[in-house]
Amino acid sequence: MGNQIIKQPDGHFAIFSSETDTVIVWDATADEVVEWFAEWAAEMARQTAGRHIDNVAAGEPRKSYAQFAMSWREALVEDRKHGGEAWIGRTDG
Repeated sequence: MGNQIIKQPDGHFAIFSSETDTVIVWDATADEVVEWFAEWAAEMARQTAGRHIDNVAAGEPRKSYAQFAMSWREALVEDRKHGGEAWIGRTDG
């Protein structure tokens, strides 16, 4: 999806969606446009995280991470190698 910021003649801003070919925001200030994009990005991130969680919970992490999918044990090994703290006090890894 592509969104384009357009300056209106009165100095306000609009956002045009190439997905719907409509103006989806108008009469906005610069701060409002920034906030709209921040909220949109947050929603996209929530949807992406939800898809990854669904794949991992279903035992299919490769759908999200292909050959880079790690088990808990593999993640702890990498964590140890790089000075992470997730492993401290763990007995299940």
